Amino acid sequence: MLPPTAQPLAILGLLAFGLSAFLLTGCEVLDALNGQPGASVNLDRNAVARVATAAQDSGEYGAAAGVYEKYAAAHPGDATAQAGFAEAALEAGEMDKASEVFRKTLEITPDRSDAHMGLGRIYLAKHQPNQALVEFQAVIAADPRNIRALNAAGIALDLIGRSAEAQRSYRAALALKPDDRAARNNLGLSLALGGAYDQAIAELSKLTLEPGATPRMRQNLALALGLKGDDAGMARVAKADLDDAAIAENQRFFAAMRRLAKPGEIHSGDNRPAATDKRTGS
Repeated sequence: MLPPTAQPLAILGLLAFGLSAFLLTGCEVLDALNGQPGASVNLDRNAVARVATAAQDSGEYGAAAGVYEKYAAAHPGDATAQAGFAEAALEAGEMDKASEVFRKTLEITPDRSDAHMGLGRIYLAKHQPNQALVEFQAVIAADPRNIRALNAAGIALDLIGRSAEAQRSYRAALALKPDDRAARNNLGLSLALGGAYDQAIAELSKLTLEPGATPRMRQNLALALGLKGDDAGMARVAKADLDDAAIAENQRFFAAMRRLAKPGEIHSGDNRPAATDKRTGS
């Protein structure tokens, strides 16, 4: 056994060795991808994925996309590599590039759920919920127990005004995983926008009392309370995340909506109160 004073040095040595080995592997991968002379590593997809994942974990999404892009270009028939490249491009904000690669992935393997989900997320980001729904439904048709797809389909259905179907989709996800926060949050928001304020408040109140509750969840509860007419409750919940000016703006918005809209006629859109209408996950 090492003397007590030697143990920290030994541990640091092991950590340093592990880090240097990882960096060496990363450099070799990059050298090979860049075609530098003398690179003798036999690249495989797993090595590339490790380097790209390390870049993603560091927030270097563009670098991760670049690593995947070069490997994917050299392996056009590798659907997994293409899907990895598309995901990295999407994280880097390159939606058009990601969309193109997801489509290429589906040409290689038409039933890849990650490619359908990726395309669906892009359609949602581009405010094209009908097209997004097609992609999510393709995943559900192949795997009716895919919770992410059920939740995402609910979002798309809500955005095109089919709230009853959206709520069925969220409830289907919750039947499979009752504690799924994304589906619970989105169900609560859907109920609120559909005029079922008491149900929405009951669902969202439970969610916001749990450890790890997010501002998004609290503001959806504030929205439900505001739409119902409980301005005091709305202000109390919103105060955790919004300043007085934003709360006052929301109060004016809710008052206008209550005057103009009948239950079920409130839909998410551009004229929404500050920091509300937050859906979770796709």
